[in-house]
Amino acid sequence: MIRVFYQQKEGGLHWVKAPDKLIPDNCERIVWVDMQSSSEEERKHVERTFQIELFTPQEAEEIESSSRYFEDELSIEGNNSFIVYENKTYMAEQVSFLLKKDILFTMRQADIKAFAETVRKLKVNKSSSAFTGYQIFLMLLETQIDKDADFIEYISKLTSRVSKRLLKEKYYKEDLLLEITEMQENTILARESVVDKQRLVSSLLKSSVVPDTENERLRIIFRDINSILQHTQFSFERLEYLQDTFLGLINIEQNTVIKIFTVVTVVFMPPTLIASIYGMNFEFMPELKWAMGYPIAITLMIISSLLFLWFFKRKKWL
Repeated sequence: MIRVFYQQKEGGLHWVKAPDKLIPDNCERIVWVDMQSSSEEERKHVERTFQIELFTPQEAEEIESSSRYFEDELSIEGNNSFIVYENKTYMAEQVSFLLKKDILFTMRQADIKAFAETVRKLKVNKSSSAFTGYQIFLMLLETQIDKDADFIEYISKLTSRVSKRLLKEKYYKEDLLLEITEMQENTILARESVVDKQRLVSSLLKSSVVPDTENERLRIIFRDINSILQHTQFSFERLEYLQDTFLGLINIEQNTVIKIFTVVTVVFMPPTLIASIYGMNFEFMPELKWAMGYPIAITLMIISSLLFLWFFKRKKWL
């Protein structure tokens, strides 16, 4: 699917979905060509119309720095990761972009909320007809960074909820540890996405293609990214602390169980010793003829067990 955003000759920014012609008759200036899950035929049609060369889906997945960002005298192109929520799972979706002659070209496979939010902003902004491809791209970056910040705040709320649950739980189950691990993975995903944008904005600040009028805006975006990274680091350290606390509490719980078994074993050792002595089948055992031998043996067993229990209580081992 292709969406074309353009300024009409009579004024105002207009957009058309799946256009018959990429350059409509009433078009004065194209600012954005957005391709979502486009076919090979659609991609080649865009390349022929605008005399450009777009990233292939295979190139978009590469992690080499040359595939993440490249610029020449006329254009800027690269890839960046955007976090999307799909099938109850957060994942990173690669977005390829090309900026050439004030026109923004974007290629993606998933439906990303930041794109829908950017389109909404363009519709409600009365001065949207004056936007260039560079400004729309920066707006798209700002929107996604806000989404990343919301995502980190959401993880922080989940972390607080798990922390309170950890304090209230009497028996610690495996699902709590799995929940902490899942939040750690999501935090790592958010950090990787934000670091990717940090590298992109850093390159744009050094670029000779980006208009100088956008430098201050880029600096603000860069500062926002740094603050998000600090918060991400704090969230990750907090999750590590929760994980260590959980494992420590599990060890305490296991040690308590082992201690109980140890106390039970030690308490029954003296009675077992007494029963073993008087269970021996030697011919000469004077106590075998005692009329009170059995009650005395039972009494000794009970007293010896109670003595050990009293001793453990006094040492505060129970």
